[in-house]
Amino acid sequence: MPAELDFLDHPLQTHEQVIERAKEIGRHRGLSRVVVAAAEEDDVLAAMYACKQSGISDATLVGNPDNIRAALTTADVPADTFEIIATESDEESALKAATMAGSGEADVVMKGYLKTSTLLKTLLKHEHGLRDQELVSHSALLYVPKYGKLINITDGGTIPVPTLEQKLVVIQNAAQVLRSVGVAKPRVAVLGAGETVSDVYPESGDARDLVEIAQENWSNDLEISGPMPLDLAMRRAEHLGARIDDPVAGDADILLVHTLEQGNVIAKTLIQFGGAIFMGVIAGAKVPISLVSRSDTMMNKMASIALAVCLADYQRRGFPALPSVELETGEERA
Repeated sequence: MPAELDFLDHPLQTHEQVIERAKEIGRHRGLSRVVVAAAEEDDVLAAMYACKQSGISDATLVGNPDNIRAALTTADVPADTFEIIATESDEESALKAATMAGSGEADVVMKGYLKTSTLLKTLLKHEHGLRDQELVSHSALLYVPKYGKLINITDGGTIPVPTLEQKLVVIQNAAQVLRSVGVAKPRVAVLGAGETVSDVYPESGDARDLVEIAQENWSNDLEISGPMPLDLAMRRAEHLGARIDDPVAGDADILLVHTLEQGNVIAKTLIQFGGAIFMGVIAGAKVPISLVSRSDTMMNKMASIALAVCLADYQRRGFPALPSVELETGEERA
């Protein structure tokens, strides 16, 4: 970590602190500019209005002007609140968002009323200059009241079944998200059904190899352990009657899952039954990509935008990502 973040004396621990930091960024550096692709979604527009009113961000709305104005009316947002740029299709909206982000006119890209695949396919074309690497991944950053701090579940949104090599990039992206909220040396738990490697669970061997590679390359940047069951990752060993001396156990900042489905189920379970507040962002590109769902609460939406603003500010200030890991060609564990 090259330097302490000047806004932080300690890591942020709640969604409310993330929102407050985004407001602080707005006061010191001006409102971050969000470009909303296919901005014809009234709940997204309501969230953008709340963020502007709160001093978190401003927005440019890209899409069909008549549909956008109708959505603004439905959301009870004054028609002249945001700049509107007319486009004739979802693909054109995604293209305009990409060019604005690539040229520095936008700090964050947000998904409106279009398919995620359409947006990402356009945003990540090399000619738009938004790729920092070949892979982006989703971080579901949750505040779980009973846990008492933020936990990043990844990847539950973009990569169905990542390879070992892809998981290394997912860790890089997740660490960048955590660093943007002040967690300088995140603790990573590579999830598994148990703590031992077994042929019955092929992902356990994958976890072991992943931990070895990460420890070889990032020992100064993070703590990592695995395979590790979910309960041990989030509860102290002594509370589980376990005898284990591990820096990650009971204090994980990142839960690295083996499939998108696994990450999605864990995150939604914590939200529905654990009272968690959700913040989601896609990291790995030169600007953060924010996706919110109609089912998300207004607090979830605002917190997700605030997280993207924090990550954008962190990236603008030139803090480097974890160094890339080059696996040997033909290495079996890659």
